Amino acid sequence: MIIFDVSKRETHHPNSNFKMLCRRLRALNKVQVNKESISSERLKGCNLLIIGSPQTPFTDDELRILKDYINDGGSLAAFSSDGEAQSPESNLNELLADFGITIDNATLVRAVYHKYLHPKHALIQNGIVQPEIGREKYTPLNTKNRGRNRQERQDKNQDDGMEQEPSTSLSFVYPNGTTLTAQSPAYTLLSSGSTSYPVDCPIAAAWESTNVSDKQGRVLAVGSCDVFADDWLEKEENSQLCDVLFRFLLRQDITFDPSMGRSDFEEKECVPDIASLSNMVKPCLQENEPLPQDYKSALCEDLFGVNNDHIPDVIDLYKRLNVPYEPLTLVQPHFECPHPPLRMATHPPRMIDPSPPALELFDLDECFSDVRVRLAQLTNRSSDDKDFDRYIQEVGWILGLDTHQGDTAVGADLSKQVLYLMGKKVRFVDPLFLFLWNVLGPGKVVHYIAFTPCPTHNFVLAIPVQNAKSV
Repeated sequence: MIIFDVSKRETHHPNSNFKMLCRRLRALNKVQVNKESISSERLKGCNLLIIGSPQTPFTDDELRILKDYINDGGSLAAFSSDGEAQSPESNLNELLADFGITIDNATLVRAVYHKYLHPKHALIQNGIVQPEIGREKYTPLNTKNRGRNRQERQDKNQDDGMEQEPSTSLSFVYPNGTTLTAQSPAYTLLSSGSTSYPVDCPIAAAWESTNVSDKQGRVLAVGSCDVFADDWLEKEENSQLCDVLFRFLLRQDITFDPSMGRSDFEEKECVPDIASLSNMVKPCLQENEPLPQDYKSALCEDLFGVNNDHIPDVIDLYKRLNVPYEPLTLVQPHFECPHPPLRMATHPPRMIDPSPPALELFDLDECFSDVRVRLAQLTNRSSDDKDFDRYIQEVGWILGLDTHQGDTAVGADLSKQVLYLMGKKVRFVDPLFLFLWNVLGPGKVVHYIAFTPCPTHNFVLAIPVQNAKSV
């Protein structure tokens, strides 16, 4: 069983940043999350305990339980972060100190830009201390027959004409991490390489119990919890490095040689904290001598001057250089005119444009449209019986009837005059109209009167009326 601890407010767990890692490990064993205080009953049956950058301290009882768990054959993976992100309350070093590992309060940066923009995202290409990591990087995490797969790769290399195994180097990204201090019995697995600062310092260390029994506890400490996070697990060869380290913790037929772990790392040197000093800038002004009472004494008149002291020396140069001496003559200067000659500026008068003539607006569509269209539009607009007189008058105007013969008439008289003139031009009355007149009678409501055809205009006229008798 594999347990992720979140009881100390860890920043990395299966619900945050370690989702992909949890899916990888779930294929091998049962995965659980511990939200309570660490106890012996909780760790019973646990093969691997993962702690991802705790933010609160472990109690003395919890530290004792964890040490007993490791001595009894359990495996522990502890991940930290860079110095700025480390919690001041965390006491993870108290747990790792008994195994010879200490997490430094520092930050690893890349001294030269390459591929990744942020300096804390260091790409390390020569940081493998244990060659076994490079040889086992091609073996997946869930592979049990490691020896057979390795023999198959060697046979394939021999068939291809390769006498030696491929390169054991491994490139990985080490983001937002710090360095470690590994002392015996712990040994170094990974270093910062030659392109990162601090140069060639341990960044991953391991401890393994030397007991002869089958219960051999193992401890892995990595200075960066983001190296196997979701955003970085698939970058470079981080996933292959993850498989190798967790195969070591789960005892999947892989071991490291502590004697091959380097111990000749460069000693750390204390350098000024430039970031802190830049926030404490202090001015440094040199004290000057007091000014004299006579300010003219502070003026320097020897820097320049205008006099004739050097004229004899100049005339003597004429003789020494055999140049005839002639008095200077006046040279007529030629001045360039920077501006053209001035001329009086004249502007034409601005005349007020006459206003356009007041013309009456005409509807051309109404004037030039067909008579039938104009009659249909007039009929559609006339829906009220009160406008009947106006309707008859406009019909007469559309048909071109001369309504101004004789004396002038207004209102109903003018409408009767239009109907009278229209009746004179009609050859016969529409049979439908006669039928309605005879059937309905003069007192009934007749909705239209039709005159067809007209001798001067080929049309059918429909006039809505309220009372046919009055017409």
